[in-house]
Amino acid sequence: MKILILSPYTTGQKQKPDNPLREEDCTSSERLEARIKGLCGYNAEGWYHESRDYSATAGEMFTGPLNAQLREGLKQIREHDQYGETTLDLYFPWYFCRVDGKKGPVNETDIIVPFDTAPLHKLEVLEYGDSGVPEQMASLIDSYDLAFSLLRQDDIQSLQRVFEVERPTTLIFLLAKSHRHVVNEDLPNLHVVETGSDLQKSLRTTNWAMKGVVLRRLCEAACQDGFQVFAQVKQDPQQLIEIARNQ
Repeated sequence: MKILILSPYTTGQKQKPDNPLREEDCTSSERLEARIKGLCGYNAEGWYHESRDYSATAGEMFTGPLNAQLREGLKQIREHDQYGETTLDLYFPWYFCRVDGKKGPVNETDIIVPFDTAPLHKLEVLEYGDSGVPEQMASLIDSYDLAFSLLRQDDIQSLQRVFEVERPTTLIFLLAKSHRHVVNEDLPNLHVVETGSDLQKSLRTTNWAMKGVVLRRLCEAACQDGFQVFAQVKQDPQQLIEIARNQ
């Protein structure tokens, strides 16, 4: 089984320059390219200096509590001897911080530069045929058997063209009760696993880390009880909560 995890960007980042990538840097491709080059350690003359290099893989860059918990779970599952036929891949949805300049979902191994996440709170609905982002996200999701979304409400609404139609992949969204309205639960293969204060208390975690804790505990359960746990959750997504609570 191929499993996809979609994670949001977080303010907690490994690299903390005084001048991270900002919204105004994305106003032109030339300016964006120059700013990314500078954050990768190159000056205007093209000379590189390691002390000015703030780039890192996406998986390493985000150090917030959600991603810390998620990475711990992925580390455990990938070191298990059953890992191989069942695989888990981590992606982030927004591309403008990519060093390679590609316009597509960011894999955890892709190199990015640090950026101010505030612009991500002002996302517009992305239409097909404009940026190409919805098309690439849809293609990515459809190549997996099961997908978990830990995305924020704003992320989902911006990508709603991807999620407003039936997809062949089973999609499981971890969402607070007040955010359930951002997805159409009448669609086949789309499921919401509700998070909230009760779950937070039972897991003894923070609201910021909760979704990462749920996925970490799912990975731990798979390591302990067998990888068929993923198939069970695909069949009955609500099992995810009980697995997290009992692990």
